[in-house]
Amino acid sequence: MKRKLMMALLCASLTVSLLACGKQETAEETVQTESAEETDTVSDEPEEATDEAAKEPEKEESKEDELPVGNMIKNGDFKSGTDRWNTYKNGGEATLRTNDDEQLEVDVTDVGNLDYSVQLYYDGFRLDTGVTYKFAFDLAVSKPRTVVWRLQINGGDYHAYFTDTIAATEEMQHYEYELTMEEVSDPSPRLCFNLGTYEEDGDLGEHIVTLDNVDLEITDASNRAAEAEEVETPDININQVGYQPGDIKIATFRGDETGDSFEVIDTTTGKSIFTGQINKAEKNVSSRETCATGDFSSVIQPGTYQIKNDACGESYEFKIGDDVYQDLLKDAVRMLYLQRCGEELSEKQAGDFAHPACHTGEAVVYGTDEKKDVTGGWHDAGDYGRYVVSGAKAVADILLAYENYPDVFGDDMDIPESGNGTPDVLDEARYELDWMLKMQDSASGGVYHKVTCANFPSTVMPQEETEQLILSPISTAATGDFAAVMAMAGRIYKDVDAAFADTCLKAAEKALDYMDANADADREGFKNPQEIVTGEYPDTVVKDEYFWALAELYKTTGDKSYEDHLKQFGSVGATGGLGWANVDFYGMYTYLTCEQTDADFAGKLMKKFSFALDNMQEALDADAYGSTIKGAYPWGSNMTIANNGMLYLMMEQLGTKMKQSNGVNLSNAQRQLSYLLGTNANSYCFVTGYGSLSPEHTHHRPSQALGETMKGMLVGGPDSNLEDPYAKATLKGQAAAKCYADNEQSYSCNEVTIYWNSPLIYLLAGIMK
Repeated sequence: MKRKLMMALLCASLTVSLLACGKQETAEETVQTESAEETDTVSDEPEEATDEAAKEPEKEESKEDELPVGNMIKNGDFKSGTDRWNTYKNGGEATLRTNDDEQLEVDVTDVGNLDYSVQLYYDGFRLDTGVTYKFAFDLAVSKPRTVVWRLQINGGDYHAYFTDTIAATEEMQHYEYELTMEEVSDPSPRLCFNLGTYEEDGDLGEHIVTLDNVDLEITDASNRAAEAEEVETPDININQVGYQPGDIKIATFRGDETGDSFEVIDTTTGKSIFTGQINKAEKNVSSRETCATGDFSSVIQPGTYQIKNDACGESYEFKIGDDVYQDLLKDAVRMLYLQRCGEELSEKQAGDFAHPACHTGEAVVYGTDEKKDVTGGWHDAGDYGRYVVSGAKAVADILLAYENYPDVFGDDMDIPESGNGTPDVLDEARYELDWMLKMQDSASGGVYHKVTCANFPSTVMPQEETEQLILSPISTAATGDFAAVMAMAGRIYKDVDAAFADTCLKAAEKALDYMDANADADREGFKNPQEIVTGEYPDTVVKDEYFWALAELYKTTGDKSYEDHLKQFGSVGATGGLGWANVDFYGMYTYLTCEQTDADFAGKLMKKFSFALDNMQEALDADAYGSTIKGAYPWGSNMTIANNGMLYLMMEQLGTKMKQSNGVNLSNAQRQLSYLLGTNANSYCFVTGYGSLSPEHTHHRPSQALGETMKGMLVGGPDSNLEDPYAKATLKGQAAAKCYADNEQSYSCNEVTIYWNSPLIYLLAGIMK
């Protein structure tokens, strides 16, 4: 199957030739919010497949080779009113309308504090490498002021391909430019006019900006660069990292003809060592393919292999061996180390990702003059924010992994603490826990939601983000999550560092006091203050966080008062979850693994687990790739797969405790791992640096700044809701399971996070045990 690799390696050069304008200037590069980049839209219980999903239209034929003729700005003459034009506001205020002369008027009532506090923008065109364009517009203002226009990348650092600063006047003026695109073709750029505050303008007050005759058209396409080459991906998909000898091993075959049998080929000798039968091919709804599967679990001899058959060709290579996941587990944990904030990362341990200590200044408590030391912790994702709710999920996953599978983790993962006698996974978790302790308000016990700058950073290394850090307000969600993981730490570190364990337990108890006083009254959850546009992580329902905290405190202390309290919650929320927003299953699993439980209450919780597993099993049985997602693939779908793998392992643990385990849940967990590592409709191993085809252009500031992808990161994966401009421009019409692009602009598909790596770590540990 041919698949175009979506790449955006951006070079630095560009050409702007001014034909007729006032003074030519280059505006400072400005950075917008990454929109819903950090919003968790994942439901941990898969959606039901719908008839609409099954009847999705086939993907439209690509029209990338067809260059547009005429004006690419639809409604540039505003004959259709304000259609297709929008405003982005960050602390400013403005409204749009058209006047009697069919001109666009931007009524600016507040310019805010930033040059882009008010931004007029237009999306829906493309810029191609080597093509020359004419860009023109007419503009006037009711008060003389500075206006900056930009044709910019619509994601990542939002840098400008072309920009100019103009001194606008009351008289309508015509501006015209010749522009040659010298960066990599962009299918989804943005045209914008920054109408915020500029020092030279003084106090503008309310005023009107009038725009007309916006025109962007090709004048010379003779030097247009060739399109990216299409890369062949196999029609036989397997786990590209490999399998342990005793693992379930399923290959997926796709195509109109899949054949009746397949061979497992030893790549060392070129000889077939196994012949397997292919099941009857059926329509695979999520990928819109005809697929079949073949089982080769009986192949247990260590070695390097390929799957071949006449109809589908050959798979990528894979290994079978006891240690196939050792390096992957190490790098998945080391990703957390490489995300450390507030300390120097040495070249010895971090290699090219070494950097001086970053974000070492005190943070201002929002709305006050108070400053607080909150250094440490992990950078959350592709940006450099640090968030308690997502950090708590990440810590919980790896602490649970250690608690359930301690023998998997050694003291040799090449972090600064390696060799100190403590398993490195506990050293790494402690780095985040030490930061979280600083995030607790000593007076109330509440926990600040996050620490970030006001805006997302540009594409820089972490030490180069030097804006003022801001502590966002305390939230009950952050406080409940904090209480839960601190109670876990109070149990798990008891035999490692008793004093630290005691500190964590006391912090958990103080946080629970805050929950007791505030959780019931919280109906709105955390919302970003107006000036802050970094990831919000909103959560309006905190009942599950409260339950989880009580369950962990009960398991750690054995105090029956915690059990009595949590039983009042019933079986918690309606959705369940192992995400950052829905944490029901953490609390339920914790209670079910306590030494003493109430039989009736435990039975209710087990029913909820069983219901979730039934839904997952239905999805898995219907999907040739073993995916446990039905219908739409959400933002962070790879987290959903990894979380569902965790859930299978949790159920395996509970079954073992109750002497009801039959190994099915373990096999299903292995299939979730195989999906992530290559048995998927995209033929990608979704962990960077592993497999024959893995992401190379992640939405991750250090990787982008260095032009080198950090190893061991799990990317978000397919997102059929197309939630960034690049995905909208390139993936429209694709099957749900194929809505993935390896492109740094696609933050909804190709970002990474600590809390996507953490369930991968748990999944690996449970399978490696």
